[in-house]
Amino acid sequence: MNRDKAVRLSINIYAVMLLTIFIFAASGCVSLQKQPVKMPTISTEMLTTQALVSVADKAWRSRDYISSELYYTRLLERSDIPEREIPAATERLAISSFKSGHYHEAEARLEQWKKLSDEAISSPVWQQYYFETLTAIKSFPKLRTHLSATMEDPFLSWDIRSTAGKNLSGMEQDASSLTALERLYAIAPDDSNKQELEQWFMQGLEKKTKAEIEAMNGLVPSEANLKFPYELLIFEKAVRQSGDTEYWPMSWRAMAGIIQNGQIADKAYFSAILSKLEGQYGIPRVGIALVLPISGRFQEYGWKIVRGAGAAQWEMTKAGLDVDVQVINTEAPDWLERLQNLPPWYTTIGGPISVKAFKQLEQAGTYADKVTFSFLAKPGNLEEGKQAWRFFSSPEDQIRSTLDLAVNDLGITKLAVLYPQEKFGRQMSKKFFDLAAQRGAKITGMESYPPRDFPQWGKVVGKLVRAPQKKAQNEAEGLGEDAPLPETDFGAVFIPDTWHQAQLLIPHFFFHEADTLVFLGPELWSQALNSARDVEARNLRLTVAPGAWWPASDGAGRLKEVMDNEGLGTPDFWVALGYDFIKFAGKLGTFSEGWTADTVNDRISEAQHMDFSLAPISWDAEGKASQKLYLFRPEQNGKTRIDANLVSSTLAKAKARREARVKAWEEKQAELKAKKEEASALDGSKTEQ
Repeated sequence: MNRDKAVRLSINIYAVMLLTIFIFAASGCVSLQKQPVKMPTISTEMLTTQALVSVADKAWRSRDYISSELYYTRLLERSDIPEREIPAATERLAISSFKSGHYHEAEARLEQWKKLSDEAISSPVWQQYYFETLTAIKSFPKLRTHLSATMEDPFLSWDIRSTAGKNLSGMEQDASSLTALERLYAIAPDDSNKQELEQWFMQGLEKKTKAEIEAMNGLVPSEANLKFPYELLIFEKAVRQSGDTEYWPMSWRAMAGIIQNGQIADKAYFSAILSKLEGQYGIPRVGIALVLPISGRFQEYGWKIVRGAGAAQWEMTKAGLDVDVQVINTEAPDWLERLQNLPPWYTTIGGPISVKAFKQLEQAGTYADKVTFSFLAKPGNLEEGKQAWRFFSSPEDQIRSTLDLAVNDLGITKLAVLYPQEKFGRQMSKKFFDLAAQRGAKITGMESYPPRDFPQWGKVVGKLVRAPQKKAQNEAEGLGEDAPLPETDFGAVFIPDTWHQAQLLIPHFFFHEADTLVFLGPELWSQALNSARDVEARNLRLTVAPGAWWPASDGAGRLKEVMDNEGLGTPDFWVALGYDFIKFAGKLGTFSEGWTADTVNDRISEAQHMDFSLAPISWDAEGKASQKLYLFRPEQNGKTRIDANLVSSTLAKAKARREARVKAWEEKQAELKAKKEEASALDGSKTEQ
C-alpha cells in the first residue's frame, strides 16, 4: 500500500509540473490584463474539498489569478462541494479566467454564473466583465444584442442600463451610436438622469478634435437638431466657433436657441457656458431687411409676409434673441436708397417678390453689400449661391416632385408633354424634358396648342394620343366605330399651364379614351385649388400638382398655434414664407463687411437645420436651394394631399375600369357574331328546303 501511495504521489507531482510548464509556456500569448505567472505548488488531488476552498480563496485574495483559476476549476469539478460555495466560486472563476487572459473560458463561466443566479445580470461586476469579455473575443453582434437588451430592461437599475447604453453608443462612431444615445435619453427615468447623460456626453465631446466634431455634426438629421444628443453636437460646434468674430452671432443664436427650445434638461449647465462666452464677446445684434410691396397691386402678399415675420420675431424675442426686422416698401420711389441707408447690422435681405423690383436691386448692385435671398423662383440674372440666394421653390423643384412620383414611384418611363404656345409653357417643357431624361424616362409624345383657340384643343389632344391612327388601325382590322381605342404608349402627360386652362384640356383626353393617364402640372394648379369651389373632381383623380404649403403638416400646425396665441389670424403660404425666413435669417447672424459666398454657404449649411412651416428647403454646398414639395389632387372644394400609394391605387382602378369596358365590348361582339352565325345557319336551312 505504501508503494502504491508513493506511485500515485509521484504521478500527481508530475502532472502538476506538466500543468505548470504548460501555463508558463502559454503565458506569452495572453492579454496584458492577465497576472504574472505564479506556479501552483500544491497538488489539488491531495487536498480535501474544504482545504481546496481555502487554498482557492487565498489565491483569490492575493490576486494570484492564474492559481485561483486552476483551483476554482478543480473545486467546481468536485461532487462534494458545498452548494453555498458554488455561486462565489463560479463568480471568482469567471473573473480569474478573464484576468488570466482566457477570454473564451471567461465567457463560458460568466454564462454559467448567470444561469446559477438571477441576480447576476443585476450585478455591475458581471456586467462589466461580460462587456469586456465579449469585446476581447470580438463577439460584437452578440455584444450589441446584449447591450441593447440591457439598456431596455426596466427591471435593472438605471446605473446598469445607462452604462449599457453608453457602451453601446461607443461601439461605433456612426449614426447608430447617436441613435442609441437618443433612445437612452428617451427612457431615462427622470431629469437628474438626463442631466447626467448631458454632462457625460459634453465631457466626451470636449476631448474630440475639430475634425471629429465636424464629422459628427454631419450625422445630425435635419429634423433632430433640437433633440439629444444631436443638439449637443451643434452646441459644442458653436462653442468652438465662438472665438471667430465672423461666426460669433451665428454661434450665439445656435446655443441660445438650443437652451430655449431644445430638449436639454440641465439648462443651467448650458446657460452658464453661454453666459461665460457672452462675457467675452457680448450679445450680438442681427438686422434683417424685408423688401416687399406694402402698397399697390401685390400689397396683400407683402402684408401677409410681414405678419409671418412679426410672429417669428416675437417668438425669437421671447427666447432672448435680439433680432431687428425692417420692412421697406418696394412700391416707394426711394426704396433702394432707404435700403442702402440702413444701419450696418442690417446685412441680410429677404425679397423682393416681384421680378421688376429684383431687377432694380440687381442694377443698383445692392446684392454685393447685403446677403440677398430672393422670394422668387430665380434670382434674376445673378448666379445663385455666389451673388444671391433663393428662399423659394424653383420650376425644377416643381418638376422634380412630379417626376419623382411618376418615374420613381409609379414606374412610368414613357411620358408626354402638352404645352401652351407661350414663353412659360416652352420653358417648363424644356426643363421637364431634360429632367425626365436624367431619370432615364423618354418623352414619346409632345404637342403644343394655341392658348386661346379653344376649338383647336380637341384636335391637338387627339393628335397627341394618336387617336386618328388608332381609329385607322381599328378600321384596318375590320372593327366598327364603337371599338375601344388602344391605350397610349405613354403613362403620364405634363401640362404646364394654369389650372383654369388645364380643367378645359383634360376632358379632351377622356373623349379620346385616354383615361388611364396621370396628369402632371405646375405649382400654379395647387395655388389655384386653394380657393377653388365646385370642382368636377371625378375625372381628375389622377391629376397631380406640387405645392409648398399644406395646412395639415406638423410645421404648419406649429405656426397656426403661434398665430392664434398672438391673435394674428390664419396662416397661409405667404405668412409661412415670412415666418420661416426670419427664423432662418436669424440663425445666419450678422455678416461682416467683405463677406464672401463661401462664408454665406457655410452659415447656410448650419442654419438650414430648422423646423419649417413650409415644405423644407435645403441648400447644397454651393448654395443652390431645392425644396421637396408636397403633392396634391383636386377635390370638390379645394385640394387634398396625396402620396404614391394613393395614386397607384387610383391608377389601378382606372386601368381595371378600362379593362372591364374592353371586355364588355368583346363579349358583346362575340354575342353579335354568334347571333349572326345562327341567323346565317337558319337562312341556309330555309334555302335547302
